[in-house]
Amino acid sequence: MFQPRRPFRLLLLAASAILSLPSLARPAAPVAQGPDWLGAQEAREDLRQLWTDLEATHPDPFLRSGGMVEFRKRFAEAQAAIPAGGIDRRAFDRLLRPLLAQVGDGHTTLDEEATKTDAQVLVDLTPVEERLVVTGVYDPAQLSLIGATVQAIEGVPVATLTERMGARVGYENVYTNLDHLVEAAASTDRLAELLDRPALTGPVTFQVLLPGGDAAIFQAPLRSGARTGRLTPPSRLHLPPVDGSGMAAGFLDEAGQVGYFRLDSSMRYREAFEMWHLTGMDRGDWLDRVVEDVTGKKPSGREAQKLAQVPSVSERLMILTTEMKARRTPVLIVDLRENPGGQSVFADILEYFLYPLDSTMAVDHGYQVSRFSPLYFQSHSADTIEKVRTRTTADFQMGDLDFTGLDQWRHLRAVPPSPAERQRLSQEFLDQMRGLPTFAKILDQGGWNAAWTPRVVVLTSARTYSAAFDAVLQLRAHGAAVVGVPSSQAANCFIDVVGFRLAHSRLTGTISFKWSVGLPQDPQNGTLLRPDRELSYADDRAFKFDPNATILLAIDFLSKPHPAAPGGLALLRP
Repeated sequence: MFQPRRPFRLLLLAASAILSLPSLARPAAPVAQGPDWLGAQEAREDLRQLWTDLEATHPDPFLRSGGMVEFRKRFAEAQAAIPAGGIDRRAFDRLLRPLLAQVGDGHTTLDEEATKTDAQVLVDLTPVEERLVVTGVYDPAQLSLIGATVQAIEGVPVATLTERMGARVGYENVYTNLDHLVEAAASTDRLAELLDRPALTGPVTFQVLLPGGDAAIFQAPLRSGARTGRLTPPSRLHLPPVDGSGMAAGFLDEAGQVGYFRLDSSMRYREAFEMWHLTGMDRGDWLDRVVEDVTGKKPSGREAQKLAQVPSVSERLMILTTEMKARRTPVLIVDLRENPGGQSVFADILEYFLYPLDSTMAVDHGYQVSRFSPLYFQSHSADTIEKVRTRTTADFQMGDLDFTGLDQWRHLRAVPPSPAERQRLSQEFLDQMRGLPTFAKILDQGGWNAAWTPRVVVLTSARTYSAAFDAVLQLRAHGAAVVGVPSSQAANCFIDVVGFRLAHSRLTGTISFKWSVGLPQDPQNGTLLRPDRELSYADDRAFKFDPNATILLAIDFLSKPHPAAPGGLALLRP
């Protein structure tokens, strides 16, 4: 999450650890042969590494885990559960997951391990109104199942699977947990774990209620490899095409009454790579993979040449806002339904094109509290403890929390920023954004701030998460409406991650290093943001489970009178 408007200061932590895990200095048992086997001592050392990294990096791992005693007790119990003869890597993975899940943070988790036996379960599910709805199938004979609500999988009720999911992966609200369950139900390995089975080797049985209310049972086939051939009902809408980066821009009608901007990934646009480079984050071969997806060819040349082939949010918005201004387009739909997060600087760019910079500095964006740890500096090589001290205080120490954002937020709420203060904050924002070469060209040209300010509607689903949800909050702060299924991301949450790798098991994962409060004065919506118009199951059924039912709902929402369009929009009214 990139928030350039928030400067830094400091508050020191004075507390020290008062409990520790039982001693790990037991004699090592003989290690079994095989690359995926851990000796007991190796497993205990990895367990201690995970515990140490969590407590050294996370802003507050005890907040939702019952306190320090309960948190460490679970680690001690996990240590006692390691067999004296050692443990298989996969069993060790399962032992560790509840330890991370107890933090109650969807960003703090172990990465999923791909295995040779893993296969795709060929049915697509989507959370709607806190139920799992069948939205895609892969067999023409199963098209009648579209819109069915899942009651059980392999005889295990969805309520039970949801409870087990929450014990396996941390979550912020009910939709985080449901979205995790959707992902797990698509994988034989992960689903087998939830079903408490060693493996799934045949079709998976689903018990459902059809849209008319009748009960039915069907079997979803399995497939190794790519998930292709998805079948859905036809859509009433023809959307602008999505490119290899997951971006689309254009209009939903020939007259240009409704502009449309879509971003399905916050990991695949050019400015994301420029921001990662600016902060010193190593993305490995990710750039090459994105270039290949965009161009269909193996990438070659220097990094700058590769970057030039990655679609740019800035350049796409230049074209779109120019066309919207020429057509005097009254509405812009920002579609983030399929965006699970990544780098959030696109939200700042979008905000810059739509709203006057002066007003952006005045709206309430909440605040953030960051923690600076050894893992943070390993992941952000362009930052150092010395640089942190220059923007906080000279005695800032490793592991301290930076409360500058909170202090500034309190100050701005008590004393609204003067024109001079807004100008200073605006310049600070521009100075930092000039670190992105593509966006710097936009700034140098001038004339693009608030290039066109229409009525904005943001579309969300349970899949809308992390950096995508940043954009929802930023646009909502300017008065944009939210339409769709509630996001699985909480506004008040732990966010922004650093990676870790356990020494012996080689298991990898992420730990949040920032506490973010996007809605400081609205704790109810801070946990689960209810859209201004939420997609219900009845809505979905009324739209005949159109894949773009949320857009149709937004158009219906837009048809109501509004200052930006007093007569409403008759266009495409359902």
